[in-house]
Amino acid sequence: MNGKTIRINRLFKNNKIFCLPLDHGITNTELGIIRDTTRFTNHVKSMVNSGITSVVCHKGMVRYLPNLKDMGIIIHISASTDLFNEIEKIVVCDVTEAMSLGGDAISMHINLGNKYEKGMLRDFANVSNDCNKLGMPLLAMMYIRDENNKDISTPESLSHAIRIATELGADIVKVNPPQSWDYKIVKDIISDSAIPVIAAGGDYIKNDSVLIERTRNLMACGLSGVGYGRNVFLRDDPKIIIEKLGKVIFN
Repeated sequence: MNGKTIRINRLFKNNKIFCLPLDHGITNTELGIIRDTTRFTNHVKSMVNSGITSVVCHKGMVRYLPNLKDMGIIIHISASTDLFNEIEKIVVCDVTEAMSLGGDAISMHINLGNKYEKGMLRDFANVSNDCNKLGMPLLAMMYIRDENNKDISTPESLSHAIRIATELGADIVKVNPPQSWDYKIVKDIISDSAIPVIAAGGDYIKNDSVLIERTRNLMACGLSGVGYGRNVFLRDDPKIIIEKLGKVIFN
C-alpha cells in the first residue's frame, strides 16, 4: 500500500463513502450555521459515529472540528464568493499545508462550460501533480455551469466531466445529476467511469422520503456514495436523516 491508498481507505466504509461537505461558509452569505464556529463544532460533534465517513471543510475550520476518530478529513482548497463571482474558483490552500493540518484528502471544485474553466483546469492539473508526489487522494467536484452559475449539464457533458477528472488524476469525482433526468441515463454515465463517482446533494430537498428515494435510485446506478451538505446539516435533527441515508448507502 502507498500513502494515497491508506488515506483513501479512511474515507470509505464497506467501499462506500458518505461525505458531509461543510465548505459553504466562504461561498454563501446566508448559511449562518456554517459561519458560526460554535454551531459548526456542535453540529459536527452531533454527527460523529452516526454514519458519516468523511467531512469536507476549509483549512481554517479544521481547528473547530471535534475529535474525529472514525471520519476522514477532506480539506477543500478552492474558493469563491457569491458577493462577487461565485463561478470562478481559485486555489486558497496547497497540498502540503493540507497535510500539515491533518487532512486525509484534498477536494477541489471545477466549473466547466464557462470562460473561467481554463484557469480552473490549469490549477487542477497542478494540484493533481502535488497530490501524486505527496500521496494525497484528490476529490474533484466537477460541475457544468455557465457564467451565471446556472447548471447546463447534458448527459454528454457530465460524462465528459467525469472523464476529465480521471484524465487529470482525480481519485474520486463528485457530480450533480439533474433531478429531472431518467436514472437509466445516470447509470450509463456512471458505468463508464474508471474512478469512484459520488453524487452531490444539489438543491435542498425538504421531504425526507423524497431525498431517500433519490439516493436509493442513485446508488442503484452504481455510485460509490454521496456528498450531501445542506440536505443534511440544514435539518432540525441531522442524525435522523443520516441514519436513514446510511441504510441506503451502505446496504
